[in-house]
Amino acid sequence: MNMTAGALFAALLVLAPGTTPWLRAVHAQTPAQRGPYVSIGLAALAPRGARFTDGADEGHVYLYGRPELFTSGDFGAGLLSHVAAGYRLAPRLRFQVEFGVARQFEFRGTANYARAGAVQPSTVDLRTRQLLAAGFYDAAVWRIGRGLQIEPYLGAGIGFTDYRLDNFLQRFPDPDDAAGYLRRGPAGEVPFTGLPPGSGRSATGMVAAGVAVPVADRVRFDVAYRYTDAGSVSTAAGGDILIVRYHRGSRSEVEVPVNETTADFRTHAVLAALRVDF
Repeated sequence: MNMTAGALFAALLVLAPGTTPWLRAVHAQTPAQRGPYVSIGLAALAPRGARFTDGADEGHVYLYGRPELFTSGDFGAGLLSHVAAGYRLAPRLRFQVEFGVARQFEFRGTANYARAGAVQPSTVDLRTRQLLAAGFYDAAVWRIGRGLQIEPYLGAGIGFTDYRLDNFLQRFPDPDDAAGYLRRGPAGEVPFTGLPPGSGRSATGMVAAGVAVPVADRVRFDVAYRYTDAGSVSTAAGGDILIVRYHRGSRSEVEVPVNETTADFRTHAVLAALRVDF
């Protein structure tokens, strides 16, 4: 079952009680009590494909210069550490503030500059920190068979993501003209362009569907699918690109200030966490 199917299944449990004969609601369950709780866990993130393009005009040179030029690829999967503190406002409604840190996503892709070859490997490292305020609706408790008890829920949140981009490199190992502007160095060195780092803060939205399984008095194990739109990530506007080329056996380096280069950052995730009520 993929993550989208998992989300639909969880939503079915919340919104359509009684439609599956092997599940039944536990109507005699004592309603959850109002009060605080904490949650700690780990999320496996799978970012969607990304495309770096020219950003806003800040009075400098554009990196790509035309809409049909860009760098496309994927941020690799990563892990996000998750902590949250919340309060149950009503038997089925709760609110929490949560913080997450992802150490590093590694972007791998290719640019498509003219005459630079079919493959133009591009890499960049991304780190993020996220702060969200989220609300959750807990559905009726379900019992599967004779033993397992689950508590489906839906949620949504808003907040912001702080990010840092580093080590953005575009390499040109096999240009159309091997003896031209993008020729290799005397020892086979590959010409490259290094983009400036970038950091910033972007508005973020999140939706979730999951289930909680009671494992002890006041302790639940949460598993949830989450989709997060963290806006965009960008290199610094006005930062210098480093253009490294080789000509007649010598290496040349040229620095040129450019406008920002930007890409959307959206993720699918599966979060596993322990939630403790007080």
